[in-house]
Amino acid sequence: MKNTEKCVGELFASETVGNIIIRVGRSDDVLFELFRSREARTLTSRTLFDMASVTKIVVTTSLSLIAMQEGKISPSDKVSRFFSVPDDKNELSVWHLLTHTMGIGHKSMLKGGEYSKIQDYILSIPSDIPIGSNVLYSCPGFILLGRILEEVFGKRLDEAFYERVSAPLGMEASVFLPDRTKDIVNANIGANECGLVNDYNCRFLGGVAGNAGLFSNVDDLTKYVKALLGRPSPLFSEDILSLAWQNHTPNMDDSRGLGFLVVDERYAQTGKLFPYGSIGHCGHTGTSVFLDPKSKFYTIILSDATASTVQKYGKENYDEVKRMRHDLHEAIKKDLVEEAGK
Repeated sequence: MKNTEKCVGELFASETVGNIIIRVGRSDDVLFELFRSREARTLTSRTLFDMASVTKIVVTTSLSLIAMQEGKISPSDKVSRFFSVPDDKNELSVWHLLTHTMGIGHKSMLKGGEYSKIQDYILSIPSDIPIGSNVLYSCPGFILLGRILEEVFGKRLDEAFYERVSAPLGMEASVFLPDRTKDIVNANIGANECGLVNDYNCRFLGGVAGNAGLFSNVDDLTKYVKALLGRPSPLFSEDILSLAWQNHTPNMDDSRGLGFLVVDERYAQTGKLFPYGSIGHCGHTGTSVFLDPKSKFYTIILSDATASTVQKYGKENYDEVKRMRHDLHEAIKKDLVEEAGK
């Protein structure tokens, strides 16, 4: 995988990343993996990374799909089934939360009060665009969805995840609020912040939320990917995955399934490696998971690119993090094409 190795070397030379793990696989086979650190440390397949918004699919989406399978919840359920809503949110549904069409974009939760009442604050926020009119990426929507799932399962979100997702899949290390003495790549600038969730909303809310907060490693994420690709899946029915992976927003600015991003011709961060209909998600810290259900091909990228770019520029440059993903996926594609031609 010389092109991928070269790309990673360039990312280190440009100080875009300081720590990175890449795993490329198909079905049960690992095709290629890479572990590299600028620091005097050895990264392993058990090294934890702050997953940021990859939490949305591994935790919140997974629990949503399980609840749907068990008849505990439906995408058409109104949020008013679970919480009191103001008149302007009467039509807001679980489907709007899963597809990022609730009409509320990025917002700070720092004035929202305690986590147990954060749903009231989110529901009080005026809509940026009409509910259901377009995709507007929404961390508040997934925080609200996390609170709904806590009502559905009758326990805290992390506890529901451990019981219903990580334990059945044998995800041995994935955790909210990790032991900060463990082998963790720091997603923050301060050395004393290693192991603290980078997302400031999740951190303010106590470190457990539907939008972020999960720490995981490449081995556990591989188990999660295999649970999506396996037939039969150990967690999900064929019908529920088929529903989740459909493009539910075909005439909007982004293609979204139920919780998942759906790759289309407009999506740049996977380059041309993944065909239309592939699914996945990115995390703001520099992580991503993508897979093609048809070919059972997947890539996992774990990095500290966002923290590295802040150290590099003195401020965040997320466009560089997005270019990193694009360039890595393009390099992987080139390597696979060259390997196939031998």
